[in-house]
Amino acid sequence: MKNPALMQGLIYLVLAVVFVYFAISQVNLNGWTIMTYLMIAMATVNFVTGLKFVSLGLTTKKK
Repeated sequence: MKNPALMQGLIYLVLAVVFVYFAISQVNLNGWTIMTYLMIAMATVNFVTGLKFVSLGLTTKKK
């Protein structure tokens, strides 16, 4: 792959979606627990990191 930052950003975004899915299923089964809050926090970190890598990958691609 010519642009590893873009690929890494997409992987982070996929992981964020997975964490959100598991958090939603956890809330449906057991309600809001500490594990749910941890999964939402991890999803937030992954979304932010993924967006930063994607924007970095797109800006380096233009140059």
